[in-house]
Order: sequence, then structure tokens, then C-alpha cells
Amino acid sequence: MPDNDRERFEQEYKDWIRLMSRDAAFRLAALPPEQRECILKAYEDFKEPGSVFRDLSAEERVKRLAGESISKFIVIETDAIAIFPSICSSIPGAMDFAVAMNRCLFCDGLWFPVISLNSRYISLSSDRVLAFALEHEFEMNRIYQEIFGRQQLIPPEKRLEIMQPAKSSSQTRLTITAEELIEDERIMHRLALTSPLLPKPYAELSMLHYIEANLSRLASCGRKSSGAEEQAFGEEIALEFSSWAEFSRRTYELFVREITSNLKDADQGYV
Repeated sequence: MPDNDRERFEQEYKDWIRLMSRDAAFRLAALPPEQRECILKAYEDFKEPGSVFRDLSAEERVKRLAGESISKFIVIETDAIAIFPSICSSIPGAMDFAVAMNRCLFCDGLWFPVISLNSRYISLSSDRVLAFALEHEFEMNRIYQEIFGRQQLIPPEKRLEIMQPAKSSSQTRLTITAEELIEDERIMHRLALTSPLLPKPYAELSMLHYIEANLSRLASCGRKSSGAEEQAFGEEIALEFSSWAEFSRRTYELFVREITSNLKDADQGYV
């Protein structure tokens, strides 16, 4: 990315982070003090990337619902909800959020397919809804693999085009009902109001940190590149990712500082 484009992007993203910190502070202000303090502590803890993700606690349930397909993935969990600028709205302050993330990370010369799930989403969802969420992630992974197979990065404006067919395909295969979809949305909105919010670039950085920290036991889950082109593509992605790592850390720290400041203002009725 040219220097001028990067500088403009960084400033626009920091402006968005400040807007989202205000939103996060309002959500916290509406919670009981004990719950608010618990989430504030999580925000502070998450400044260490290694504290964001952990091993899956409901491993047997997830395996039962997902079947053999899950064996191809490293599945982890987090208390956080990932947030990112809305792909459905041009309003500057709009955001989307996700209770699941699906990434194929390049680390130590290998490709690692990873699915992360919000821990409370796992516990609150029915078996059918959780199975639907997992099937959606499998379909997303299939589509991403097709694109990565052509060594193409996915621009933000194309992500909605990918997500919608994946959701429709998952819905058809599992014959999920409209009522169950509504319940799923209700759970996600509830979690977005009562969970720590994590900017997606920092969540992705933390996901890579999890792989690196546990590489000795996860190495067997890694996939070798299919050829020299895919290997070079992975190295290019890793280099690009590394170039943004410090910025992701700094903007997360900015996010937390602004939440604390905005929360004080909200408590005093200034915001």
C-alpha cells in the first residue's frame, strides 16, 4: 500500500475506533456495576494478545454437532465479540459484529485453518443453531479456499457477496427455520450488548499469536502449500500481516483508553 494511502487509511480507521469506543462505553454504562467491571477487566487483559483466545471448552459437543468436517480445523473460543466497519452501510459510525471468525493463517511456512467462537454463544445456542453456525463457517472456508487457490486477496466490498451465499447454502442444507434464525440474531445482539468488543484486526493478530504460542502441539494441523506459488503467496500475506501488527496493537490500546474516558463522561451525563 502506498505511504499516502496507508496514512489516510490509518487516520480513518483511528477515527472509526474512537466512534466505536463511544458506542462500547454506552453499552457498558447500561450494565450493572459488577458486570461492567468484569468487562473492563477483560478489555485490560486483552492488551496481551495471548489472553484473547483459549482452547475450546465444549469440544465434545462441537465435534458431535459438526461431524468429521471439524477435524480439518483448529477450533478455539473467546469471551470477545469481533467488530468491524459495516459492509452493509456507508454511515461512518456503523459497525458489524461477529460471534465466529474463520481464518486460514500462514505461520512457520504452513497454513492453519482456524475457527473461533464466542464462549457464551456456544452455551446459549441450541444444538441446531450452533450446528448451523458451524456449517456456515465451513461453507465460508470452502469459498475462501477457492479464492486463495487463485492467490487473490478479498477486498472489503466483496465480502458481503461471499457471506450471503454461504449463509443461504448453510440454511438450505440444515433446513433451519425462520424462528431459529430470529433466535440466533437475538442471541448475537444480546452478546454484543454484554460482551467485550474487539476490533477485528486485533482479533486476527491475537489468533495468530495463539497459533505461534502453541505451534509445538499444533504443527501437525498445518497444511503445506500446494506449490511454489501458494508458498510465495503465504509469505506475502504473512509479511503484510506483520507490517500491520504494531498498528493493530496501538489502535486496540486507543480503543480501551477511549472507552474508559467515554465511560467517565457517560456516568457524568456529558456524552
